[in-house]
Amino acid sequence: MNLLKTTNKLTQTLYFGILFVLVFVFYSCEENWFGKKNKNFNDKPTQIMHDITLYKSENGKVQANLTSVLVEAFSGDSARTVFPKGVRVVFFNDDLTQKALLTANYAIDYQGSDIVHLQDSVRIINYNNSDTMYCKDLHWDKKAKIVYSHNPIRRYTVNGQDYGDGMTANELFDSVTIINPHGKQTIEDE
Repeated sequence: MNLLKTTNKLTQTLYFGILFVLVFVFYSCEENWFGKKNKNFNDKPTQIMHDITLYKSENGKVQANLTSVLVEAFSGDSARTVFPKGVRVVFFNDDLTQKALLTANYAIDYQGSDIVHLQDSVRIINYNNSDTMYCKDLHWDKKAKIVYSHNPIRRYTVNGQDYGDGMTANELFDSVTIINPHGKQTIEDE
């Protein structure tokens, strides 16, 4: 009888040990059996910054000023800088007057690539020609020095309003091309 009790206790201990190992393996995998990703400690920001101001200059001339309320930097395989509360970028002419203003409610700078993705209520105001453009998202290719969107855009000018299926521009918004423009513009006779 004593041998039977000892065998049952050993069996129970063995079952609990196997169950513990299975639970540990189940929760330590990146994806569990239900297809849900487990929270990973590496997915927490390694650096958090509040109320930042950055300047972009070239050859001693300030070209742009970026401000954001919150910036989160992530490291590791998916290194990125996230602006979860949005960005505000002012572009300057050579005489330091404001050339353009870009705002977005969210932005992400992927460290492994040259692409910055701005999204959620992107607005671009060009002070030199009084144009204002709105789009869902915008990509900045830092290497090619261009910005573009493949989503519909809306543009308001002094002559009216038009739409497009996307846009491309140089990174300082000196030259903007609307893809498939359509809408109403007033043109004065000469």
